[in-house]
Amino acid sequence: MTKLKQQIFVAAHPNSYPGKGVELAVHLAKAYRKAVCFLGIPQNKEKELSLYEPTFKEWKKRCVEKNPDIQVGSWILDEDDNFTDCMEKTEASMIIFELTDKAPFNKPMKQLELCRQLRIPYFFVKPDQTIRFDRVLVPVGMLMEEREKGPFSSSLGRFFKSEILLMPANDYGSRAKQNTEGIKTLLDKFSLNYQFIKAEKDSSKVEIEAGKRTTELNAGMLMISASRDYGMDDLIFGPKELKVIKQATVPVMIINPRGDLYALCG
Repeated sequence: MTKLKQQIFVAAHPNSYPGKGVELAVHLAKAYRKAVCFLGIPQNKEKELSLYEPTFKEWKKRCVEKNPDIQVGSWILDEDDNFTDCMEKTEASMIIFELTDKAPFNKPMKQLELCRQLRIPYFFVKPDQTIRFDRVLVPVGMLMEEREKGPFSSSLGRFFKSEILLMPANDYGSRAKQNTEGIKTLLDKFSLNYQFIKAEKDSSKVEIEAGKRTTELNAGMLMISASRDYGMDDLIFGPKELKVIKQATVPVMIINPRGDLYALCG
């Protein structure tokens, strides 16, 4: 494993070069002054190690040649490694998954389950998506932990000069609006650019609505929260974040909805 810490991991399998994932990682690495690291998550390391090592070596070389100012490493997990523990030990900054038509990254539910306890944001990007940070769509629901979207919105605003599109849920109560005001206060502290977007759906559907409106709103990225818990419908039909990822036309940034699970990027 590389000795670098606070890396931006790009999860990858030797059967497919994650070009768009690397592109996203390089943008983030340059802005936050972090290193990029290819991350292998083999199902059977003994059988797959001979594939990962030479492939990652070639990919690292390709990435460095194109981006000589970025440090690039690689790490292949052991089968018995606890994913969350490993990410904490390396002080990982972020993780990126590029969705493909090949296993293991053709079924994002596996990656969502893998990331359930992470303290850091994780991204899903598709090969045909454009990497843009100029306009970040941030739907805001009624739960108190929605305010945690504030520090990440602020971080993107400061490091990428992003315009934050705040979309408070259309609830009968006022908690979503209060959460949005809390985020606004943080953005105002740094004199960041934002605007309010009117939502039609309530807190249970506002993130799905946001995912459908990214093209209409000319958003370059979507920020959502993972489900707090999985109910029976989520287990059968998939949680709302899975629906958002599948329909998204832009990269999706996900943060976990527990108050003790956040680490700022910069």
